[in-house]
Amino acid sequence: MINREEVIKANIALHSAIADKYKETEPHYRKENIARVSNILSSLQKKTGGKRLLDVGCGMGFIIDIAKYYFETIRGIDVTRTMLEKIDTGSEKVDIQVQLAESDNLPFEGESFDVCTAYAVLHHLDQLQPTFKEIQRVLAKGGIFYADLDPNFYFWEAISSLSSNMCYSEIVNREINVVIHKDRELEETFSIDKNILRTAEHLKHNEGGFKEERLREMLAEVGFTEIDIKYEWFLGEARVIHGEDERILVALRNYLHEILPLSRHLFKYLIIFARK
Repeated sequence: MINREEVIKANIALHSAIADKYKETEPHYRKENIARVSNILSSLQKKTGGKRLLDVGCGMGFIIDIAKYYFETIRGIDVTRTMLEKIDTGSEKVDIQVQLAESDNLPFEGESFDVCTAYAVLHHLDQLQPTFKEIQRVLAKGGIFYADLDPNFYFWEAISSLSSNMCYSEIVNREINVVIHKDRELEETFSIDKNILRTAEHLKHNEGGFKEERLREMLAEVGFTEIDIKYEWFLGEARVIHGEDERILVALRNYLHEILPLSRHLFKYLIIFARK
């Protein structure tokens, strides 16, 4: 049984090792994704009418770098000092501060923020409920919690159930390869033990990702309302997004969302929006 301290220790080891090349290897730094997240943060600021944002598990400041265009006060917490040291906190117009802290023990008073974000963070925890409870506590009434890029259980289940003896299309083979071999590439590139990788992403590797139904239950249990779980990044979207006709991408994405939940196993990630 993996415990909280082991998961935290593994995450510190993993992210300390990859910090120097993190921005070069992570796909969320691609311009199309930055534009997507920028639209989301702008929308959240308008919906809440507030200017205070907390980024939980802020890493090297992916969210912070975007949020500074929409918020006046930004706080970031992370367990890895090496990552925090690479964040650009310099700004004449925005009050940006980051610090070492854990997501289930936030060093802030209640109702301190209008928006709280957790980008590609939740699957790095040992359990979700304590973090959800803390985020709900520090959000002001009407504040919104936004989480993104966390693994969809139904996608991982579908990919993992495929036979290794069958012949599949290029798109399917690529996803199988990513699921099976991505960790191996990290091990070889950064000399990271495979057990550290599995422990650092405990809720992905050992729990198989997140189910929409259970996320809704947990968020409601700690007091969130207006809970909206969205599915993002469908199988093969990378091929379409870099194609010549953006209309194809929009039409296909809209269609797959229209036939949810029947298509939910085709989406790699889940997005959470929950209002206090």
